[in-house]
Amino acid sequence: MATCEDCGYAYAEMRRPEAPATTHESGLMSAGEPSVRMEADQLQRLLDALPVLISYIDSDERYGVVNRAYERWFGEDSGSIVGRQVREVIGDAAYAAVKPHITAVLAGRPQDFEARLTYREGRRRHVRIQYIPHRDASGDVRGFFALVADVSEQKRAEDARRFLADASAALDPAQGRDAGFRRVAALAVASVADLCAVHTLEPDGSVHARVVAHADPAKAELAARLARRSHPLPAPGTPPSPLHEVLHGGHGRLLPDLAGHAQAGADHLAALRELGCRSAVIVPIRGDACVLAALTLASAEVDRTYGAADLAFAEELSQRIEVTLQRVRLYDMARDAESEARRRFLAEQEARRAAERAAQRMAGLQRITAALADALTSEAVAQVVVDIGVAAAGAYAGTIVVTAGDELECLKEVGYERETIERFRQMPLDAALPLTDALRTGAPVWLRSREECSARYPRIASAVLSGATVSLCCLPLVVQERPIGVLGLSFAEPRPFDREEQEFLVAVSRQCAQAMERARLHEERAALVERERRVALENARLYREAHEADRRKDEFIAMLSHELRNPLAPITTGLELLQMSAQMSAQMSAQMSAGERADRDDRQILATLERQVKTIVRLVDDLLDVSRITRGKIELKRERLDVASVVETAVESVRPLLVQRGHDLVLSVDPGVFVHGDRVRLEQVVVNLLNNAIKYTNPGGRVSLACAAIAGDARIRVTDTGVGISAELLPRVFEPFMQARRTLDRSQGGLGIGLTLVKRLAELHGGRVEALSGGPGEGTAISVWLPLAGAPSAPAEASAPPAPGAAPPRARTRPLHVLLVDDNVDAAEGLRRVLQLHGHAVSMAHDGPAALDAARASKPDLVLLDIGLPGMDGYEVVRRLRAEPELTRSYIAALSGYGQDQDRRRSREAGFDAHLTKPVATEQLLSLLAEAAPRG
Repeated sequence: MATCEDCGYAYAEMRRPEAPATTHESGLMSAGEPSVRMEADQLQRLLDALPVLISYIDSDERYGVVNRAYERWFGEDSGSIVGRQVREVIGDAAYAAVKPHITAVLAGRPQDFEARLTYREGRRRHVRIQYIPHRDASGDVRGFFALVADVSEQKRAEDARRFLADASAALDPAQGRDAGFRRVAALAVASVADLCAVHTLEPDGSVHARVVAHADPAKAELAARLARRSHPLPAPGTPPSPLHEVLHGGHGRLLPDLAGHAQAGADHLAALRELGCRSAVIVPIRGDACVLAALTLASAEVDRTYGAADLAFAEELSQRIEVTLQRVRLYDMARDAESEARRRFLAEQEARRAAERAAQRMAGLQRITAALADALTSEAVAQVVVDIGVAAAGAYAGTIVVTAGDELECLKEVGYERETIERFRQMPLDAALPLTDALRTGAPVWLRSREECSARYPRIASAVLSGATVSLCCLPLVVQERPIGVLGLSFAEPRPFDREEQEFLVAVSRQCAQAMERARLHEERAALVERERRVALENARLYREAHEADRRKDEFIAMLSHELRNPLAPITTGLELLQMSAQMSAQMSAQMSAGERADRDDRQILATLERQVKTIVRLVDDLLDVSRITRGKIELKRERLDVASVVETAVESVRPLLVQRGHDLVLSVDPGVFVHGDRVRLEQVVVNLLNNAIKYTNPGGRVSLACAAIAGDARIRVTDTGVGISAELLPRVFEPFMQARRTLDRSQGGLGIGLTLVKRLAELHGGRVEALSGGPGEGTAISVWLPLAGAPSAPAEASAPPAPGAAPPRARTRPLHVLLVDDNVDAAEGLRRVLQLHGHAVSMAHDGPAALDAARASKPDLVLLDIGLPGMDGYEVVRRLRAEPELTRSYIAALSGYGQDQDRRRSREAGFDAHLTKPVATEQLLSLLAEAAPRG
């Protein structure tokens, strides 16, 4: 067995700079000399102080000399190791891994290698081992020196760095979350952990294992079985497990000793221990506002205990997902190039060339990035890429094509011949071309030589490889998994397209795709700004129109008040005259002639009151008609009408106004012009046309009305010699409340809705209107076209229309007992007097309860009941009256200021027999008395 002195001489000789790779015994001093023993002792102390394993192993594979590092590694005294075989000390698994190297060194070949060894009791270390043969004087190998350095931490750091880069790629959103988790777990157990698991929190509070992976294939089945276990929410009062804490928003947890943890019995920790894990970390994988999942990394190594660095590593994993892949690749490429140069002792010139290539590509990429930052349109982006990118890639020509429907269109090109540009300016997406293949597949197309292009695209190789092109590549421009175009580069020489070049070119294409997407968004934003500008202009226009409508509304209100005051003034004056007449009647009773004059004056006053009341009613009716037509509430009662009869009735209606204004009326009405329409509404159309012409023509003027059948329509035209209409007002003459400039006295009168009614009633009949005028002072012509009616299906008896205001003679009604209910005392008093003048007995009430009492007491034949009573309204009163058995024969009529169809329908449903709209005309009242008389 070799002694320390023997080994000392050999080791000292080996460590000299000029020493050969193999040590010899020849020329060494005798081992027994004191100086040799002193040097050996010093050497042993030096060896013991080193952290690496240093030993001498003889040809029988037994340890001759070991330093104290063996005690720290194997937990045994170094003296007990000397003399034992390597296999016995390091264990079968580790020995199997180093045995080939031991054989080689004993054969005289030095060994320098790295290996991941599993020592006794399951301890795993990544080590670098050097075996140096020791020869005797004759050159025979007597043993070897072993230097073993633990590089586990360095390897773990390298594995962690590599794992983070791979994990970032694995968690690409395009691959799906669970698929990414599975890839990360597979990468983790292959490099940085013995177990990797990802858990999520379910809506019911339980924990679900998405992924569980183990480095030991023998435990894969057990890991899958444990993954199916449920982890329910801890019972109330029970502290949550570390896994639940992390999933509920807690920070990462470091579990250095699973067996000794306070919650070692928790389901998750128990499962880890069942899989042989000794130490673990649990960190959250966070989303925008919550924890998406919890990542668990665990180690089963006996001497591997996770610490703060491992927790930080796990947390960095969850934060590194969004790091730009290109930046990581370029950084790793430069760093790996330097480490490879140091590790493999590559030639300095080659390392310099590699660094220069990387720097040039980085600089080119930076130039492209800087130029693209200022490109705001797709054309500008394409220009930057073909100008700078083509030169940076070393190509002689390049193009960018983009999708346009079912085709690819050339957006920008440089370096190609005109014939080639024209041939490939537009390409169908299904064409068998490298550009279209790259777009369809989303993967780059690399054609390294003419031969490869001819093999893959035999039919179009001659066209694709025209000019100086020898090799080319086509890179898809992809934005959010959506291909938007292709970057094509052509080279004048064969290109290997190695990994580094491919990564650089793909990075250029990604920069181009991102810049084009950014340009698209910029263009969309510009379009949005333009739309917002147009909306603002439209809003301004609408505001002006609303302001104009508001002004017209104010004018209309002022006009309405003026128009209502016009008839109210003579009504008020007439009432005052009647009062004065009543006061003076006693004084004038003796003078017959004065009495006759008073009667004549009273008749004139009453006639004035009647005309003005009719004016108010006409104004209100016009307003109601406009409202009904606007809301679609008017119904036409159509019949076959002779337009001549309609015109005749309308002329009779306006004749008093014609006479008052002193106008001449010229009629030219063709006979036999028939339309299918509502007589009342068409008469209203003609009356409004005539009224408008009469009012806006100065006294003594001429108004003409012509009617004729023209091209399938009946045309009614009213022409006057009046004030005319300005060109500015003419297009808006049929709008509501539009009138020519008004004078202070408003001699024309009206609300400005007459022509609006004409237009809308004509349109309801399927017709149209037109206004013509030569300008102020030139008169106006307004025409209405109505579709002609077809021939009648059977001969109809000719009958002349009833004369205006004609009514059948009415027999005198027998005296009735009338109950009059109205909270307006003056209105009720007026009706009472009318009823009493016609011989009827009248009792009155002014609210609902009083009406019920009066009805029970008098049992009236007719009840005139106001709907809008205070407190108990008319609907409730009529329901209670109908419930009285003694009042079943009473005729009950509603009095209301509302007379639309829905108002009449509601009164019928409440129990009324009739519905009268205020003010009630005497003829209406007498007709109602005639209807009520038979019941009494």
